[in-house]
Amino acid sequence: MTDSFLRQRRNLFIVNGIILFAFYAKVKISKLTLAGVSFNGFGNPQAIYYFLWIVLAYFFYRFTLFFIEDEMANFTEVWVTTMNSRVNKKLAELATKNSVNFNENSMIGYYKVKKNNWILHYQVESEVNDYGDYSVDNIELKISRFSLLSAQLSAILKFSIITSTLTNYLLPVVLSFYVGFIVGLSSWEGALIKILT
Repeated sequence: MTDSFLRQRRNLFIVNGIILFAFYAKVKISKLTLAGVSFNGFGNPQAIYYFLWIVLAYFFYRFTLFFIEDEMANFTEVWVTTMNSRVNKKLAELATKNSVNFNENSMIGYYKVKKNNWILHYQVESEVNDYGDYSVDNIELKISRFSLLSAQLSAILKFSIITSTLTNYLLPVVLSFYVGFIVGLSSWEGALIKILT
């Protein structure tokens, strides 16, 4: 991950943490200290909450931009690798059930099967005569989408929980949506809906 992306992710976590703490602790802000300068006796204390929501939106926007620019390729690579590793095993299993001498190296992968209207192409080797000569037959096998469903769900689960994508990319987004919807639409005095109305 790039330093820029890490910085945006950290900032997003910090602002989400501040808002969540203020929400759950039912904080009433009466004093603010920034860079050693203290402010007290606010005429409009909701301005601080308003400022926090603006900062949250800004850092979420920056997180999204840096994700698209710097991390999307890595995210996609992990997704494709995880999906292929799980689903290709199931495709090989289906091809083996259909043909005894299935050549696994000749099989096209999951994404090509999907693009090919769920038709799996592979080769089968068969012995033709007593001298050991082989023939190679090209086979097309229609695959049901539902036969791959368990492998796809397994890949999604692995991608979401076991790879680093959960903490690196998904958790900041989920946390931001949680804060935005649960805290932002609550009856708390710092809720976004209270500030805007």
